[in-house]
Amino acid sequence: MIKVREQDIATLSLGLQQGKFTSVELTTAYLERMAFFSTPPFNVNAVVLVNPDALAEAEILDGERQHGHVRGPLHGIPILVKDNIDVAGLPTTAGALALTNNVATQDAELIQKLREAGAIILGKTNLSEFAHFKSDIEPSGFSVVGGQTINAIFPDLTPSGSSSGSGVAASLSLAAVTIGTETNGSILAPAQANSVVGLKPTVGAWPVVGILPLAHSQDAPGPIGRTVADVATVWQALSGATTASVSDVTVLQPDETDVLAQYVVNQMMANLTSFTFKRYDAVLPPSDEAAEYQRLLFEFKHDLDEYLRERGRNQSLTDIIAYNNADLATRAPFGQILLLAAEATTGDLSSPVYQDVDRRARNYATTSLEKLLTASDVVVGADFRLVDFAAVAGYPSISIPFGQFGDVTFGGLASIIAVARPHEEAKLLTFAQAAEEIGQRVIPSLGEDSETMAWQRD
Repeated sequence: MIKVREQDIATLSLGLQQGKFTSVELTTAYLERMAFFSTPPFNVNAVVLVNPDALAEAEILDGERQHGHVRGPLHGIPILVKDNIDVAGLPTTAGALALTNNVATQDAELIQKLREAGAIILGKTNLSEFAHFKSDIEPSGFSVVGGQTINAIFPDLTPSGSSSGSGVAASLSLAAVTIGTETNGSILAPAQANSVVGLKPTVGAWPVVGILPLAHSQDAPGPIGRTVADVATVWQALSGATTASVSDVTVLQPDETDVLAQYVVNQMMANLTSFTFKRYDAVLPPSDEAAEYQRLLFEFKHDLDEYLRERGRNQSLTDIIAYNNADLATRAPFGQILLLAAEATTGDLSSPVYQDVDRRARNYATTSLEKLLTASDVVVGADFRLVDFAAVAGYPSISIPFGQFGDVTFGGLASIIAVARPHEEAKLLTFAQAAEEIGQRVIPSLGEDSETMAWQRD
């Protein structure tokens, strides 16, 4: 059998080029690994749907290679995508029972681009339902369609979300790389929780047409992988440059009570000698979480209804709420308070109320980042304030695994977070490559020996 665990895209591509194996054989190996982790005793619930045409797609790509045609850097490489992204012939459920018959008639624009680069769509990953915008008490990684996603490294801890399945699948090598989406932390948080690399591009850098939305002002699809190089390969295949000059770096000083973040920041500054670091410990503008929350509510109602209408579905947010109400225990076991809150807005993006909260949310996040990025190429840190700023402002961000330190939050898993100005993803990837060299990804042992099954027997 082909070894796929912890194999990077470069190694797999070389194997395909040299004829060591075919894309059909590679796809089969991933499908078998997915099945292994989707059945007892593991049941990680990372993959919610297998593409029945995956092997047929692989066979076509093998034929093209045999005739000297290679589409791009992902030719014959199997990937998984989050179940809020349209793939022709497959349902896009966002984890909701109300959308199980929402079968896409065409690929999302992002899927089209991935296919043009040669990617094979293995299937769809589980997610926090409606990208974690259904209930404020629903666990990360839970959907009524896919069940509870299990953390790849610490099965008793949260997988985080909402791209939970994509983070877990990448960590467990269920695909060469995965695609998630982020509105606020939904790529970077599961990347940290499962010790993988997650890139959240600039809002608008990758197309969102054909992606079931949460909020257009913050939604951004992006790659999740085991290495910076893998994430960079996907970025390059769709977007271009992956390297740029980076010299000056601002460090957002962690709270003095955050011992883990303090340690990570100090280690980073001591060991990354090719950069000029400066600490930022001045006061930043206060966050306006209320404004962001209201902006999300307005946009979710507007954007979801528009998505459903464009697909010719006789369905709206109102209908989904009513469907759930008919059997809350099955369809909304944790309630649907966020759906109800969104429904209570007008969804009118021209209204003064929406315009005000949109302006307030954008201003606090953008002002904070521009202060931090003054005379710097990137700003870095080890806590989630940067994740929030980048999400709300629409700036690109990346999470790079740094290791495990003690029994604290996320089992002591640490990551470096970096943010750059819009459309400067190449700077993020350049810094991330250097940071990866001094960090250490925690590789899951789940499924590799009998001891990893102990948690199932407790």
